[in-house]
Amino acid sequence: MIVLAANLTACAIVGTTLLVVRSGGGGEANAAESGSTPAPSSTGVPGSASVTTPTDPSEPTTPTTSTPATSAPATSTPPAGEPGVPAGFQAVSGPAGVTTLIPVGWQAKPREGQTSTQATDPAEPTSFLRYGGSPSPSRPLFDVQKDGEAEFITRYPSYQRVALTPGKWRGHESVTWEFEFDAEGGRKHVNSVYWRSGGVDYVLYASALVTTWPKMKTIYTTALTSTKP
Repeated sequence: MIVLAANLTACAIVGTTLLVVRSGGGGEANAAESGSTPAPSSTGVPGSASVTTPTDPSEPTTPTTSTPATSAPATSTPPAGEPGVPAGFQAVSGPAGVTTLIPVGWQAKPREGQTSTQATDPAEPTSFLRYGGSPSPSRPLFDVQKDGEAEFITRYPSYQRVALTPGKWRGHESVTWEFEFDAEGGRKHVNSVYWRSGGVDYVLYASALVTTWPKMKTIYTTALTSTKP
C-alpha cells in the first residue's frame, strides 16, 4: 500500500508538470496568431490608407472636364462595301459626334464616367483605340496636355516621352502625344492626337504592347485618315 501510494503521488507530480509546460507553449503560439507582431502595411506607404495601382484603363484620354459633351451612339456598322471604308474596317461614332474607323469585329464600348469610347481587339485585349470629345477648357490645348503628362508620370514612373508636339491637324489646334510606359501586361506604346474644334477637345488614342505596336500603328494610321471632325 505504501509503494502504491508513492507511485500515485509521483504520477500526479509528473502530470502537473506536463500540464504547466504545455500551457506555457500554447500561450506563446496564441500570442503570435493574435497578431502581437504587427503585420506589414498593405500599402507600403507610411500614413497611406490605400494605394491603387493604375492599369491600362487609367491611361490618359480626353482632358478632364466637369461637364461631358453630348454623346453620340457608340457604334454604327455601315452597309457592306460603303464608299470610303477600307476592307476590314467599319465606321463608328462616339462622344461629341466624333467619327472614325475601327477593325471589323472589335468591341466598342463607352467608358464609364469618361467622355470617350474604347474599341478593343478581342484577340489582343491590350490593344485598343479610344475616341471621343469633351468641352474645351479656357486654357491652350498644349498646356492641358502638358499637365496630363505630368499627372501620368506620377502614376507611371517608367513613362518615356517620344513626342509631345503642338501643331495643326486639318486646320485645328492640335497636340500629338506619343510615349511608352510599363503596364501590368508589359511595355506599352501609345500614339494619340488631340485637337480642338467648335469648343470641343477631341481625341484619337491608340495603345498596344510594344511587341504588337507595328500592327496597331497600321490600324491607327487608317483610323486617323478618316477621323472627323
